[in-house]
Amino acid sequence: MYVPVGVSNRHIHLTEADADRLFGKNHVFRVRKSLRQPGQYACEETVTLRGPKGLIPNVRVLGPCRSYSQVEISKTDSYVLGVCPPVRDSGDIEGTPGIEIIGPKGTLQLERGVILAQRHIHMHPSEASELGVKNGDFVSVVTKGEREVILERVLCRVSEHYRLEFHIDTDEANASGLSSGDIVKIIQVDAIHEIQTFKPKRVLVLNCGSSSVKYKVYNMPSETITDSGNIQHNYGGDLHASLANIFDHVGSEIDVVAHRVVHGADLFTESTLITDEVINKIQSICHMAPLHNPVNLEGIRIARTFYATIPHIAVFDTSFHQTMPPTSFLYPIPYEYYEKHKIRRYGFHGSSHRYVMERAEQILDTPRSKLRLISCHIGNGVSVTAIRNGASYATSMGLTPLSGVAMGTRSGSIDPAVIPLLEGLEGLTTRQVLDILNHASGLLGISGLSNDVRVLLEAEKQGHERAKLALDIFVMKLHDYIGLCMARMNGADAIIFTAGIGENSPEIRERICRGLEYTGVFLDAAKNSEESGERVISSKFSPIKVAVIPTNEELIMARDAYWIALQNVTQETYVYSPLHA
Repeated sequence: MYVPVGVSNRHIHLTEADADRLFGKNHVFRVRKSLRQPGQYACEETVTLRGPKGLIPNVRVLGPCRSYSQVEISKTDSYVLGVCPPVRDSGDIEGTPGIEIIGPKGTLQLERGVILAQRHIHMHPSEASELGVKNGDFVSVVTKGEREVILERVLCRVSEHYRLEFHIDTDEANASGLSSGDIVKIIQVDAIHEIQTFKPKRVLVLNCGSSSVKYKVYNMPSETITDSGNIQHNYGGDLHASLANIFDHVGSEIDVVAHRVVHGADLFTESTLITDEVINKIQSICHMAPLHNPVNLEGIRIARTFYATIPHIAVFDTSFHQTMPPTSFLYPIPYEYYEKHKIRRYGFHGSSHRYVMERAEQILDTPRSKLRLISCHIGNGVSVTAIRNGASYATSMGLTPLSGVAMGTRSGSIDPAVIPLLEGLEGLTTRQVLDILNHASGLLGISGLSNDVRVLLEAEKQGHERAKLALDIFVMKLHDYIGLCMARMNGADAIIFTAGIGENSPEIRERICRGLEYTGVFLDAAKNSEESGERVISSKFSPIKVAVIPTNEELIMARDAYWIALQNVTQETYVYSPLHA
């Protein structure tokens, strides 16, 4: 059940006799505004509180008059006044401190009645029945927004005269990020468990490819790298030997192993503890990434034999993009092929896009929930991702890493009719055409020279026309997808450049941004070309910020593996479920 918030500022309730002493006999209070609870109102009149240490003026009187006088203040107010009131429900004033009250017509020494009001919810009996609570029971509420917190021991006040409202004082409201009119949800806290002390763990990060195995060893949670390497091998022959050499080198003192898996389809929305069932699921989708998943899976099987008693975690390139809506991931082909074969856009470089998103949140000093980012992972493989509210919303790569923008050796998205046409004209098989599109196209295919941007930039200076053409097409295709991201998110707050070219080529960054001035992108030439490392490279006057953030996919893998390993032995701090959504 959702409940509106009413933040309760310091105020005073008066008896008729006390009101007469402070404001004059038979004084009629003037209504400043009606409150949510029927018959209650804030008055124009105010009083001053005087305590042992200080004064607080302009304390609002609430009407109508009651059978007892009571002052409700915050903890901060109590420090100012020099009093020490207890947390009490309204009317429970026995044993509470008093205070001097100064009005326009007189002064009153209240002997008791100063309280810190117990946080509470006013509700009608029908609402209490729906929740299964009665007057005097306690519930919990969870707030929304940047400071999501759970507030426990919220008193239920039930009466036919009440309207649903959550009352909280100004101190707690400020700490929780709440304002009057906000909404909280009533929940049930099932249990509270002590978090296990974080224990240092050595995480081995493995990236088993078709021609090499890359590895790093992290000490977590300090995130320090203690070892790394890149071992070349020929798949099918000596992967086992390559991994055995790595395991022998790093030793047996490994606590968890993180494995990169390129394709998780829609079976895995996050990094996952590897079990036999998970292995079977990865096996079932190997046809979606035949060059990658089989060798990723073989590396998992070998590693599990060497490190048989520790957790192994699969980290998927595709999982970050599983938040995309159907409008972003469905292809306009007969829907039955999606239903039968899961043919759709999946996206890749997920760990990279996720890492730069998390860093952008820190660099721009803005929570991800308020950011629209365009992450440009530009290396030999290239992908562009629209990230809205910390989640992938659209991305350029599709069912496989072949689609999207032009890349080092990949064509990116082309007219699919090119494939059968080349088969007929050149006498090629489908596999041969796909090999050309993957390994002989893109910058290499257009230039006929190289897939290395540095080589092509130098050749362009020497007048090599096809090198220039290749670079122009490369940038133009990036513009296509950056523009698409702008349209999908109705603008952007920042553009992020990452990966080999994105991090290290000021010329390419400048050419990409040169076509985006109309959107509000303006580079600072010196920051772009003369500085290095992680930094903002846009002008201070640029409405859309531009940043360079070196990616760190292995660190994302190590973090995920560490936390999942901890969760295997650690209960959640709070386990709660909605009483009524």
